[in-house]
This record gives sequence, C-alpha cells and structure tokens, in this order.
Amino acid sequence: MSTLGRIGGSPLHAEPVFHGEPAFQAEPAEDLSSIPAQRPQRILFASAEAYPFVKVGGLADVSIALPKRLAELGFDVRLVIPAYRGIGGTPVLTFDVPLGPVAERVVVRRLPPLRGVEVFTVGLPGWFDREVPYSYQDDDVMPFVLFSKAIATLAAQDAWRPDIIHCNDWHCGLVAQEARLGPHRLALDRTGVVFTIHNIAYQGPVGAATDQLIGLPPAGSLLERGVTFADQVNTVSPRYMQEILTPAQGAGMDQLLRTRGDTARGILNGVDYEEFSPERDPWIDTRYNGSFVLGKRANKEVLQRISQLEFAPDRPLFGMVARLVSQKGVGLLSSALDQFVARGAQVVVMGEGAPRYQRELQAAARRLSGNMAFHPTSQESLARQVYAGSDLFLAPSVFEPCGLTPLIALRYGTIPVVRRTGGLADTVKDYTEDPATGLGFTFVQRRVASMLSAVDNAIAVYRRKPEWRRLQTRAMGADFSWQAPAREYVALYDEAVRSRRGAAVVRNAVDIRNSAVVPGPSVRGTASPGIPMPRQRQRPRPAPLPLAIVHHANQFLVTDGYQDREGLTSLVNGYAALLRLHEKYRTPVTLHLSGTMVEAAAWHHPWFLAEVRRLRDLGLLSLVGGTYSENILTAFDPEYNRRQLKELFWLYRQHLKCAPEDLEICWIPERVWDTSRLAGLLTDPTLPNGGYRYVLLDDRLLYPTDGSHGSSDRADFDGADQDSPPPADALRPYCIDGGNGLQVVPMSTRLRYWLPPDDRSHWRSLSRTAELPTAPGDDTILVYADDMEKSAGVGPWHPSALGRYEEFLRWLATQPHLIPVDLPSWLRQRRRTPGVRVVERGTFVELAQDWHAGEDYRGWDQDTAWAPYQQHLARARRAVAGAESAGAEPRLTALAWKHLLASGYETAWHDTDHPERQPAAWAKAVASHGRAAGVLAAAARWFGNPARALGAELVDLDEDGAEELVLRSEHLFAVLSPECGGRLVYLACRGPDGGMLVIGNPTDDWNKQQELNSYMDVPANHPGALADVGGVHDRHEVTIHAGDGAVQVELTNVQEDSPLHGLRKRILLDDVSPSLLVAYDLPAAAPGITVETCLSPDYYRLLRHGVAELQRCGGRSWRGARNRGADVWVALAGDEDTAWRDPSGPEPGHGVLVRVRAETRSFHLLIGVGEVDDDTAQLAMEAGRERLHHLAAHKTAGGLR
Repeated sequence: MSTLGRIGGSPLHAEPVFHGEPAFQAEPAEDLSSIPAQRPQRILFASAEAYPFVKVGGLADVSIALPKRLAELGFDVRLVIPAYRGIGGTPVLTFDVPLGPVAERVVVRRLPPLRGVEVFTVGLPGWFDREVPYSYQDDDVMPFVLFSKAIATLAAQDAWRPDIIHCNDWHCGLVAQEARLGPHRLALDRTGVVFTIHNIAYQGPVGAATDQLIGLPPAGSLLERGVTFADQVNTVSPRYMQEILTPAQGAGMDQLLRTRGDTARGILNGVDYEEFSPERDPWIDTRYNGSFVLGKRANKEVLQRISQLEFAPDRPLFGMVARLVSQKGVGLLSSALDQFVARGAQVVVMGEGAPRYQRELQAAARRLSGNMAFHPTSQESLARQVYAGSDLFLAPSVFEPCGLTPLIALRYGTIPVVRRTGGLADTVKDYTEDPATGLGFTFVQRRVASMLSAVDNAIAVYRRKPEWRRLQTRAMGADFSWQAPAREYVALYDEAVRSRRGAAVVRNAVDIRNSAVVPGPSVRGTASPGIPMPRQRQRPRPAPLPLAIVHHANQFLVTDGYQDREGLTSLVNGYAALLRLHEKYRTPVTLHLSGTMVEAAAWHHPWFLAEVRRLRDLGLLSLVGGTYSENILTAFDPEYNRRQLKELFWLYRQHLKCAPEDLEICWIPERVWDTSRLAGLLTDPTLPNGGYRYVLLDDRLLYPTDGSHGSSDRADFDGADQDSPPPADALRPYCIDGGNGLQVVPMSTRLRYWLPPDDRSHWRSLSRTAELPTAPGDDTILVYADDMEKSAGVGPWHPSALGRYEEFLRWLATQPHLIPVDLPSWLRQRRRTPGVRVVERGTFVELAQDWHAGEDYRGWDQDTAWAPYQQHLARARRAVAGAESAGAEPRLTALAWKHLLASGYETAWHDTDHPERQPAAWAKAVASHGRAAGVLAAAARWFGNPARALGAELVDLDEDGAEELVLRSEHLFAVLSPECGGRLVYLACRGPDGGMLVIGNPTDDWNKQQELNSYMDVPANHPGALADVGGVHDRHEVTIHAGDGAVQVELTNVQEDSPLHGLRKRILLDDVSPSLLVAYDLPAAAPGITVETCLSPDYYRLLRHGVAELQRCGGRSWRGARNRGADVWVALAGDEDTAWRDPSGPEPGHGVLVRVRAETRSFHLLIGVGEVDDDTAQLAMEAGRERLHHLAAHKTAGGLR
C-alpha cells in the first residue's frame, strides 16, 4: 500500500478546516458588485458514465454531448470517468488518495479525445472492475467516494487546474465537499463547483462507517453533500427543479434545495444531433431525412421482423426504450398492453432492470405473440432501430428529470406519448390541446384510463395520414440541440467562478467559529443566506445489529506433487489478501486455523503466520480454537479427541503467540454435534485453557428434529426461504441444556450462502437482514462463519470471489444498522444471562441434506469403500497404544501419535448413498498417516528396549500386505521398501534428546507419486533416501547376510521394463557406527545414475516448530542438514567418480534434499547421524568399505548366513 505524500505541491494529508478554526486572518469586507465577472476557461467534467465508453442511462449521453459543445465554444474541457473494465487507456499520472486508515494508489489514464474533449479515467484495480458500471440501486457508494476524492486530487494538480469542476449526480457529490473542506481546499479555493442533479431519487446513502473513511464532517448522503457545498446547483429541466422543491417529490431534499435560493435552477438537457440523427445514424437499417416516409416504412418493417411481430405497415407501432424501473411507468404500461393490442396497435419494449418487470413483459410477449415484443437488453443499435422504426414513442414516467428519449424520438419522426411531468412537461406540448405547435400526446394522471385516452388521441391522428405527416415533419424539425443549454451552462459557470473569486476577497471577514452553518453562497459572495448542514432525521432508530465475521482457514487439499507447492502458496496468498482487506476497512475478523494449516505455513510460508500475529497485535484479528486435524469429534473416542484439542493449543502458542486462556470459543469440525459426547470433553478443566465456554454451531441445530413425526422444527427451518433474514431467536447465544455451562453461538446458515455476494438476491437479502429490529443489550448478534477459501477465491472457488468480498466490506462500511464486532470481545462484554435450549444431535445443512450424511453423520465409518483405510487406522491405534503400555521411547511415540492424529483429517467422509463413488481424494494419504503411526510405534518400541540386538528381517511392518525390509542396531532403526525402488523410507535414531526420525516419508503411501497421496504438504512429502531417479517405483529382491558383528542386505532391481534393471544395492549396518554404507553396482547398460536423499533431522521438532531452525551444512565430501542438536548427512568417497548436484527447485517436504550424480558403474554412499566433518566422513567411508570387502570375502568362504 502506498503512503501519503505530496502531489503537485499540495499536501495530501493536510487536515481539513472544521467549523471554528480560524483558517485565515480577518480582512475588511468589500462590495462584491465592483468585482468583474471572470470567464472560466478550464472545465473538468466529472461523470459516472459517458457514451461511447460506458452507458447505463441518459447521463452517458449528456456527459459527452455537453462537453463537446463547450469545447466548440472555445473552452478547454476535460472529461473524467471511472476506470471500468475494458475501457483501457494510457497511464499518465498516479497519486495517492487517503481513504480512512489507508491510501489508495489511483491511476489516471488518457483515452482518445472526442471532438476537442480530452477524456481520462481514474481508478484502481478491483474498484470499478465490473461488467455493469453501477446500478441504480445506489447502495454501493464506496467506489464513488474514492472516485470523488480522486477528482478533487486531480483538479488540484498544478499542471492543469480547472476553473470549474462540473459534477454530475450522487456519484460525484462528494467532490464539492472535498473541494471546500478536504486536503486540497486551498488549491481549489478559486475553483468553482457546479453540481447537476439528474435524478434526485438516487442519493448515495452514507453510513457512520463510510463517514469515518471519508474523513470529513458528516453531511448526509453524497447527493446532499453536492447540493450543500457546490457553488451552483441545477437540475436537467426547469419543471423538475420546481417539482423537487416540494415535499411530495423532493425525496427528503426539498428543504435543503429551497435554502439554495437563486443558486439553484433548472437547465433543460439537449440532444446531440450529431449522434442522434436519422440521416447519418450508422445503427439503423435505412437512413432518411426530410423525405422520411419511405425511410420510416423500411425501418418499421425491419423492427417488426427482428421483433417477430406481424408485418403490418399500417398498424400503429409503439416503441419504448427505458430502464425497467417503477419511475419509468413500466408497471402502468404492462397493465395496459392488452388494450393497446385491442386498439389495433403493436408494441415493442426494450430495456433492462427489475426482474419482476422483465417477467411481466416476457409473459405479455408470449400472451400477445405477434403484436407485442420485449427485448431484455440495452443494446444501443437496437435502441436506434426502435427510434427509427416506431410510429409512436412511449414515456409514461412517474417522474422524469428531463426525458431525453422522447426528444431523441422526435428527431426520428417518432411521436411521443408521455406523462406530463418533469422535463417532459417542458418539452412535449400536447397536440390535441395545441395542433399548431404540439409535438406529441400527453396525459396527467397515473392511471391506465388516462394513458389510454392519450393513446386514442394519437392513434386517431395516426390514421389521418396527411395530418400525421405534418406532425412528423414538425417533430423532426424541432430544435432541442445543445446550443441554448450550453449557453445557460456558461452563464452558470460564470456565476460559480464569480462567487469563488469574490469569496477569495471576503472570506476572512466571516467568522465561522460562531456560525451554525457551513460556508454557503453568502460566505462566497452571494446575497443568499448560508446553507445549513443537512439535519439528521430524528426518527427513532433500532440499535445497530452486531455482525461477527469468522473465517475457517483450513488447509485445502494440495495434490501438486513433490516440488510444486503453488497449491499451498496460492492458498495462503489468498488468505493474506483477504486479511489485508479487513485491515484496509478496519473490519474485525475472527480466524480459525487448523493445526495442519499452522504446520504447513510454519514450514513453507512462515510470513503468513507473522501476518496473523501482526493483525492480532493490532486488535483487528482474534482466534478461535478447534482440533489439530479437523477430525469429526463424534467419530472418535474422548482420549483421541482430547489429544487433538491439546495439539492445537500448543501450535497456537508456538506459532501465533496465542495463550490457551485467550481461546474461549471452539470451532467444531463439520459442525457435527452431540451434547452427551462433546460437552464434557470441551469443558474439561484439564484442557490448557481450563475448558471452552462457547462452541460455534449452525443455527439450524437450535431447532429440534422431533423425530416422532414426519415434520419437525428443523425440517421447517431448512425448508424456509433461504433468501429471508434468519429468525430472531437464531441470533442469540444460548446455554446448552446439559452442556456443563457450555454456550452455543449460532452461525447463520443463510448468511453463509450470501457471502461473498454473487447476485442481486444476495444483496437484497443482506439489506433486509441489516434492517432486523434490535434493542440495546438484547444479545442479538449475526455470525457469518464459513471456509476462508470461499471468500478468498482460492481452491475450487472462482478468483472473482475476493473482489465480491471486498464489495461486501465496502457495503458494510456504509450500513448504519450493522456494526462489525470482534466475536470474542463481544461475548466477554455481554451482561445478559443467556437462555437455555436443548441442542439435539445433528450436522450442518450440507451434510444433513445435499451430502446425504444425515443427522447422525453417516460417513466413512459406514462406507465399505473406506474399509481398508479404517483397518489401517484401527491397527495403528492398537500399535501406538501397545507401544505406550510397553514403555516405548516417548519422543518417537509422540511422533506416532502425531500421525495418528493426522489420520483423522476431516474423517474424509463419503456419500453412503452412492457407493460407486470413490472415497475423498485425501483418503489414501489419511490412511498413510495411520500406517506411518504403526511404523513409528515399532521404532519407539525398539528404542524403548534396553537390549537392542543387531539384525535385519523382512516383515509386513504396516500390515498393508507388502513386506518391508527392517534393519536394526544399537543406534539405528531403518525401514526400506523393496516394492517401491528399494528406498530407505524411514531412518530413526536415538539422539541426545531422545528418539528422532531423521529420514522419513510418512504420508505418501511409500511415495508412489500418486496424485491422491500428496496430502496437504503436512507432514512431509519427500522421497526418503536412496531414491534412484528413473527407478523410484521399481521392484527389488532382497537377500540378507548377517554375521561377524554386521548385517549386509542386497537389493537387486528385478523390474524388467526399467532402465535400471539389474542394479544392485548392498547396505551395511554394524553396531559400531550410527551409519549405513550403501554400495551401488550399476548394470552395464546404465550410463550413470542420480540418487536423491531427503534429510529431516528430528522430524518431530520440524513438524511442530517449522523451518526456522533447519540448516544446510556440508563440506567437500559430505552434505547434510542440522536442526539444533540433530545432524544427518550423506558422504561420498573421495576417489570415485561421483559429484554433488544441488537441486535448483524448492525443498520437498520437511527436509533438505541432497542429490548425487554418479558416472561410474560402482560407487559408495554413507548415510549417518551425529556430528561429522570431511576427515571423519572419509575415515568412516574407508572403514565401511573395508568392512564391506571383508564381509564379501567372508561370504565367498561360506562364513555368512
């Protein structure tokens, strides 16, 4: 994020002048009448849309037509619009815009000029990157807060400073306040601000949180700020200005507008006849001019054809181009369409908008097929064809600020039928009342009968062809161009500039310290009284509804193989991006991290955990507890679950500096609940935090299943409208009946489907929920809780989710009735005694319904496809328990337990209703954890035995049906896999701190490199040792020789289709040295070989503490890894043709990869533990080779078994 700085000599972080600050020394007032008017030369025209770059409505047409006309009059005009998706442009300037606690780096881009108008965009990625620039639902104000602040910053540049900033509608309303009270107020002191209201119904509401981000004195909506602080205010027609000065049509702004006096007026919009003219329109089928009859007939035929209407050249064809909103009278028209057809008319309606109007019009088009057509589009080319092909044009508006579309229709010889309101009353004279000058047909009352009376009048004249042609000729000749309106705007600019220049002379004579008003026109040199700040409505409001946001940052499955860790990388990058948004908007967030996620980040991305700690220190982030591997608690025994809980406490303390007593809330994996089995466990006082006080569960579990009859409260809750706000009684924490004082905090089942918002229904549901009635202290709270990858747009979720989540946070900042809270802090501050409710056994909604798991969580334990893996887990549990009872070495036993805990990951549930489906993708990896636990239990038993005799044997150590080769000595316990490359998959030793695993691959199903087995990067996923590149899956035969204080095993590659077929590895182990000597003999056809070994010194510590203490080490003849007091290394013989080939990619798994390349048929490797240097490595190598040679000779003489 960029920092605040200086732009064009103006300090971006300058403090605004508030009421009561003596900003200037007072000077005597002067008579303003002596100050000459100064003609503005530079105009910055700011708008949310401008054709042809982007168009939502008529504002886009005005925003290009007026600037073009002003440029023709000699003004230096620059148009600026938001940087919407796909507009492009050449970057010309960047600057920082303060927004609350952060500064946004805004980019200004230049677009191709249009008829003397320079065009620019301002914006930054994510703020305006959307398909629809904005909707007429004016609730997403934050992008336009940024837009307005950027406009003020742009205007304050020294290189080109405007005399006038012309702001249009609520989107630009904040510009006026920024210019007068913002950080650039001094630079813009002599710049006039004109504010044009195009539609007062849309105002851009501003909540308390948005006010904080704006950083200026509260002044109502964005539209109110434009009206309050602009030098001149106007509407787009005189009649509309008169209407909105009344309470009936002023939308709550009439009183403020009346205080503007003669600084508020109406100026009728014009039509750009260069753009809208049938003789040059490129969009219509047939162009025409004064001889229009044939052209109109041809275009009517085309419109009937593309609308699938009956070809009827003599039937009157009514067209309508409009947004489908109530303002445009769409409902009135829909209810009268049958009567239009009954009068022999045809109707074509086009536009986009409210779904209900679209449904009504589509139904009418089906019902009146051939006579009525609806085009649900705003495509410009079709709109032009409607103008040219229709006989009459409909505009039955409820209110109409100007009414450009009927004026455009006039130019095409299409006669308007309009309701007499707003600008339409200024422009469309009724032909029936005044045949000499009338241009169309009007009606007054908002009733079908009134409209049809005007329609009947129009059809009657239509049937009198000579009279109709004269009316069309008059309509096409009517002048509604921009010539006269542009001159009126020039006069408006003159007055705005005069008031600013006058204010510069007299401003210091005004003592605003004792004034109850903001600087209005009187302070700026006009005779009008000062404009009072918009009064806050005093109606009683409900207490704000607390909203807690909880994200479950479980580690998503990573199945990317050994070296590509981008799966995990994209995950934590997405998580970090989401957390940065919370910091940006100062919105508290509560985070749950699984233990496996903490371990993965501690190894691969420790910076992410540092970010979590930093945000926690800032008070923006809190944590909730849970289990280590997200196991389904109801599927395991209490001791297993207790270890799961305790392991996560330890990891939170170690990596997140979170003390156990700070964790009072528990996230239950998969939200599966059973009071009798879990309440006592979670409140156990022997837990490191003394027991949990709260548990997060789906709100549906507050409702009983009532299993004794078909329907139930829970079924009714599940079947209710998912778009409606949650019930009030599902928004309070409750004590669980029989739960040892444990309280349930309900997570909103419905809210989790609305975030991040993906369509209008989600926004509607959020808005309705924001209006839920609450009272202070009633313990009502709305809790959103769901998987973090969903909002971050990573894993299986679309990347656009993060942008939609930011839109939600921006929306949240504007809501006066929602207050984001930190959930743990909110719970601690409660004073009300909670009620008590029975929380029956159950699961969250997907498991219960969509996934057919049921309220009893039918999952892996009932699925025959899981039987082999369940057997592995059961055997592992017995093996670990047996090792503990036999006094096994404790650190290796703890590591075995670690893998036993990992084997419960999400319990990998499977849909029992569809047995043909494969188990979850991580099933084999979960089973591998269980198998690893059994192997580690065997190693722990070995080192717990005081009498450890040298030996080797083939045994099915993990009971998977395949034998492993086990070598044991006083110092080492080694496991090799003859079936998978003859690799050393485990090497354990006894070090100064106890038993350690120093080489191992416990999670990868003996490393068959299958996609399903790359389990989450945690624990390690690496190739063990003696991994022969090109033959890591080859089958080997084993021969064991023992005697004379040593064991020698031979592994011979018998994989016939392998290039290493015939390779022989001889491995020597004795009781003297904690090392393994390996002699390679390659087949004659092999040109050489690469051998990989991954070293993980004290793997248990690496898992729990992360990568920080792991170091590479080595000398001339050896390479190794060191982790505090643990060392493991590989040595080469100095007289053989071997060399180190350091890997270029990232380290695989929890270890250091050592790669050796041999270009000879015979060579030796030495794998050892403990301290080493070049001399001791070579001495050990020589001793081992001599011993191996001696054993070979002894074997030839028949002395070995």
